[in-house]
Amino acid sequence: MPGKQPLYLQLAELIEKKILSKEYVLGTYIPSERELCESYGVSRMTVRKAISLLEEKGLLSKIQGKGTIVRPTVLETPIDSIQAMGKYIRSFGFTPTNKVLHTAKRRAGIKYSRIFSIDRNDFIFELFRLRLADGRPFAIEYTYVPSYILPHFEDYNFEFCSLYDLYAMNHIELSLDNQNLEIVRIDSPQSDLLKLPKNTAVFMLHNTVKDSLGRVVEYTRSYLGKDTISFSTVLKHI
Repeated sequence: MPGKQPLYLQLAELIEKKILSKEYVLGTYIPSERELCESYGVSRMTVRKAISLLEEKGLLSKIQGKGTIVRPTVLETPIDSIQAMGKYIRSFGFTPTNKVLHTAKRRAGIKYSRIFSIDRNDFIFELFRLRLADGRPFAIEYTYVPSYILPHFEDYNFEFCSLYDLYAMNHIELSLDNQNLEIVRIDSPQSDLLKLPKNTAVFMLHNTVKDSLGRVVEYTRSYLGKDTISFSTVLKHI
């Protein structure tokens, strides 16, 4: 491994390239320390330093007694922007897909009549989806939309159709997304859908979206694995 950089940095770069090119697939084990030593003609100490560096970057995790596994990439999202989940996942090089769990038209009831400022007997649509990135569970979304906003909601197949594309097609301009983030522990069915152990702590994100007319057009509650996504924001000093 010729080069000006220390051997462990060169090895770390090689392993990272294999992860990004998907030669080392998410959720699988990389070659053992002995195999890496033999393949690249380096010492075990060099291998351990390279792996430790990639652990710090969140790309690898050591599993006691089993080896070193490729971790799901942690995606960072600003919490001060409005963006479609599919577009967001795609921006990181992953292929987004959806699995529709449930769709229905129902009365708003007390809770959603307050959220949308409508009568409790008015209709809303509910859409529950499992969002996937490269085929692995990424988030569960429970979305509610007043029926007067998208009156033909039930005609669309949301495994292939973007809700945000529908807003644009119906000339609904989104202007504000009020977000509330908390950490909760999940059980079935959320833990099963996200393929996480029961009682795992995850992010729960509430999105209350308004359009340019000031109407609340969407309320979504999402569950996101804490090892899959992180949130960031910029605070201005005033």
